Amino acid sequence: MKKKKEPEQLIRGKEFHKKIQKQWELEAPGIVMSEKTIQKKNLRKGRIDILIDVEKPSVCGAILEIKASDWDKMTEVAVRRNINRQANQIHGYLESQFDGGEYVPTGLKKDLCIGIIFPKRPKSMDRQIFIEETFLSKDVTVVWEDESIEVKRARSIK
Repeated sequence: MKKKKEPEQLIRGKEFHKKIQKQWELEAPGIVMSEKTIQKKNLRKGRIDILIDVEKPSVCGAILEIKASDWDKMTEVAVRRNINRQANQIHGYLESQFDGGEYVPTGLKKDLCIGIIFPKRPKSMDRQIFIEETFLSKDVTVVWEDESIEVKRARSIK
């Protein structure tokens, strides 16, 4: 029986996912765990794309989700739905890392930053700003792989 060929979007998404994980594993400080299996508060299993555990208690760790969403192809309703679904997913992962206020992997009380990485910005700057601001209102930082830190900073200053 022949296997069905995966859609191009899924293939590109998997490649992007692997590329980002490898970059973080090589460059991030602390202990980087890719594809970390966890049990969420609702007792369902989940898988964190990247969990960074920094050994210093004063430095925050991070939970990063990697998504290959093509924001240009979505309707406005789909954009809102996607943001809510993705933010809820990463918040579920965040909640799984604490037990009574204690951070589970190290047992140290520490902050965890949460963020989501996308391969490319939408063509519309209005849509990009809407996505970033909506995620930020849910305490999730957005990173665009195709935007340099310098461009992001310059945009933030305006």
